[in-house]
Amino acid sequence: MSSKGSSTAIDTIAQEANDDPEAGTLTDGFHLVIDALKLNDINTIYNVPGIPITDLGRYMQAEGLRVLSFRHEQHAGYAAAIAGFLTKKPGICLTVSAPGFLNGLTSLAHATTNCFPMILISGSSEREIVDLQQGDYEEMDQLAIAKPLCKAAYRVLHAEDIGIGIARAIRAAVSGRPGGVYLDLPAKLLGQTMDADAGAKSLVKVIDAAPSQLPAPDSVARALKVLKGAKRPLIILGKGAAYAQADNEIRALVEKSGIPYLPMSMAKGLLPDDHPLSAGPARSLVLKESDTVMMIGARLNWLLSHGKGKSWGDIPKKFVHIDIEPKEMDSNVEIAAPVVGDIGSCVQALLDGMGENWGAPPADWTDAITAKKETNIERMAPKLQNNNVPMDYQGALGVLRTIIKERPDAILVNEGANTLDFARSIIDMYKPRKRLDVGTWGVMGIGMGYAVAAA
Repeated sequence: MSSKGSSTAIDTIAQEANDDPEAGTLTDGFHLVIDALKLNDINTIYNVPGIPITDLGRYMQAEGLRVLSFRHEQHAGYAAAIAGFLTKKPGICLTVSAPGFLNGLTSLAHATTNCFPMILISGSSEREIVDLQQGDYEEMDQLAIAKPLCKAAYRVLHAEDIGIGIARAIRAAVSGRPGGVYLDLPAKLLGQTMDADAGAKSLVKVIDAAPSQLPAPDSVARALKVLKGAKRPLIILGKGAAYAQADNEIRALVEKSGIPYLPMSMAKGLLPDDHPLSAGPARSLVLKESDTVMMIGARLNWLLSHGKGKSWGDIPKKFVHIDIEPKEMDSNVEIAAPVVGDIGSCVQALLDGMGENWGAPPADWTDAITAKKETNIERMAPKLQNNNVPMDYQGALGVLRTIIKERPDAILVNEGANTLDFARSIIDMYKPRKRLDVGTWGVMGIGMGYAVAAA
């Protein structure tokens, strides 16, 4: 929300424009925001309406944008975050100021932590009042508060800069390692008017916002050398691999190399969970017994015990790490072969370098994994078919497991604690980006927003 004075100012400007016989030659901040988004193929907005963005939402609908309104900004933000993951375009969450802005911050930080492209756009009080702490309605220095929680934060003060502001936000959200961006739009900005032709010329079409980043040839050769020397290799696929949408290349790499793979939860379905090389049902074995691990779009954070400790056993390991962010390398353990670039380009470079006679991993390694998988699956089967009263996790999730197998295009949104942990191992996925969950932070409450955005 904004000050009552700001709201009145917007109404006055709008009325003056209606009374002006030359009003057709003018545009305003509201329509410049809309035109900038449409120019960049952004057509869906997740919001909670209120002053000063109520009219912005109405104008968006009138201009053909899809505006989905929620009862709380966290749900709107989670919807925008997962939309970014699914589409590789920044999901847009639109909120009012102060309390509404603060409600949206959790989802902004969630998007940044999970590397989902998202833009939180919030109305705000006027800068000159906030800076002097003069007690504006819902006064807050929102830009300063947002900065630590996102990749970038911008404030636009002049209508002619709206196109640049939105272009910078889009580029920041999707370039390099994706993440959340905050865009601060004071109430008075939306009511500013300017010449319509000049306004159109001020808009920016973002070109090649996330260009391919090719890996260095030496890094590819080093990675192949490490993999070739492995006796018990393992590939770990992270949600970054799912986001990359390099599905064919990743499947080709797994099948050409013959290396067993372990999908992290949101990477399930990149290859079907019943694929012969899936090591999911033998997770503990492959983490402990592998000697070489190639990480593709996954991070050695708490979800993988930081690459060390009991989960990883006593066998020394060499890590190959594919990531677009150089600073991710060596963050927890030494990386023997860092490969920096976008996942599609890196995986394709490895495929090209493997040639036609790449040797499969030793049979004793793949046979041991297959045997462990079969044992664990057989042991779990009766639990998944039980009809206990009261119902238990295994029985309930066993039914969902069957439903997903029969309907592989269904999208599974998974949160909770025990429900999350059990479902991850019980419910097989067969297509990419069909399993959406709480991600790196383990945030609860993502369900409604995720489901709406994915529908």
